[in-house]
Order: sequence, then C-alpha cells, then structure tokens
Amino acid sequence: MTDALNVIKTEHRNLMRVVNIFDIVLREAEPDFPLLTAIVDYLQQFPDTYHHPKEDRFLFTALRARDPDAAGILDELEAEHDLCLKATNGLRAALDAYRAGAPGSGAAFRAVAEDYRRLQLRHLQKEEGVVMPMAKQALRPGDWVEINAAFADNKDPLFSGDAAESVRALYSRVVNLAPAPYGLADAHTRES
Repeated sequence: MTDALNVIKTEHRNLMRVVNIFDIVLREAEPDFPLLTAIVDYLQQFPDTYHHPKEDRFLFTALRARDPDAAGILDELEAEHDLCLKATNGLRAALDAYRAGAPGSGAAFRAVAEDYRRLQLRHLQKEEGVVMPMAKQALRPGDWVEINAAFADNKDPLFSGDAAESVRALYSRVVNLAPAPYGLADAHTRES
C-alpha cells in the first residue's frame, strides 16, 4: 500500500475514534460542554480543513485522470465532503443552541450528531471499500509521488506527534472518560 493510503486509513480510524467517543459522550445525562466543543472543533478543523481537501485535490484528481469509470463515485464523495462541511457547521450551530439552553436543543443536537456519525461512516466505507482499491489498481508509481508528498505533511491536531499540548490533553481526557473499547474508563471509575 502507498504511504498516502496508509495516512488516509490512519486518519479515517482516528476520525471514527473521535466520532464514536462523541457518540458515547452524548449519552451522558449532563452535557460536558467544554468536551463537546473541543470535539466539534476537531471535526471542523481537521477533516474539513486538511483531510477532505487533500483527498479531492490529489487522490481524486489523479484517479479521475486514470480511470474514467471512477467519475461517479468520486462525484458522490466530493459531494459528501461538502455535506460533511455543512454537517459540522450544523453541529456547531446545534451545540451553540444547546449550550444556550434553547428548548429541545439537547435532543436536536443529539440528532444532528447521529446524522453526522452515519454520514461519516458511510463516507469512509466508500472511500476505503471502493476508491482505495480503484486507486491501487489504476494509479501509477509516478502518480503516487505527488499524492504521497501531499499526505506526508498532514498534521492531525489530535493524533500527530507534534499535536498541541492542549489537544493532547483533550484526547487524554476523552479517552479517560470514554468506556471501553474507545476509552479507559469503566462505569465505576468514571470522572465526574
């Protein structure tokens, strides 16, 4: 597998970790607004700002040039990247309403978060189950040079080695609060 595909798969796993932890945190009786805010910040910053634009610009563009049959799925995925951006903006708005105490906003925020989770899961399954195998088949070694270089400098603010201390602290807190298999806490030792 190419370096870029390894990076993309790692980023997908990390994104789903955060989304799944988000799902767990949303089940808590009392909202942890700083934690929810940090998670939404991450979802807006990394996937929308770094990950999706690089997939569109480098991987999808190269695959489009080599395999005309890929156009349909790539159009679909690029449209989903736009949907993801709108969904994270919707998450932010729903979280702001929830924090402000608007009537029904807790249930509305949970619904928006669940829709986002389903969107991401379906999206990542298509990328890994359809597009990555197509790319491995169609792209040539020269194509991978630019793609690999583009993804080599991705700095996931939550998972990269040089992540900001505050972001690492957030991840540590999320992991310590979240029950297995996503985190380290169990029902009897959870922080308050």
